Amino acid sequence: MPVNSREILNVVTELTEDRRVRVTMTESFKGGCIAATTTIIGGMVLGPAGLAIGGAVGGCAAAIMSKDKFKPIPQVIMNDMTDAQRERLVASVSAVIADLRVEDIALLLPLLLENRAAKEAILRSVFAFLQTEMQLQIMD
Repeated sequence: MPVNSREILNVVTELTEDRRVRVTMTESFKGGCIAATTTIIGGMVLGPAGLAIGGAVGGCAAAIMSKDKFKPIPQVIMNDMTDAQRERLVASVSAVIADLRVEDIALLLPLLLENRAAKEAILRSVFAFLQTEMQLQIMD
């Protein structure tokens, strides 16, 4: 029995949940800029102690500002992707599955649990899709 799109998406979400991978748009970069700016200002105003104080204040501010902006990949797949994007993701993962010569979903999940290389190949395909097609950053 051939593997259908819904089953592939279920496998992808299961694998990414297992790894607890998250994505972010540009929050890490913004947070780094905030922390760097406050560290520089602190250092210029208070010297060496200001570096520590500015870094701590900037880091806390960045953490507060980026709260809830890091999402688990399954949430992105199910809630943020369009149907067309989901189908392109399925096509990308299907190419990897075809190389594994798996034709039944009942065989796919056990294979991925036992074969680390196969699991990593599918995860790399998903990560590449999210980075190129959706411009998301992967936080592994």
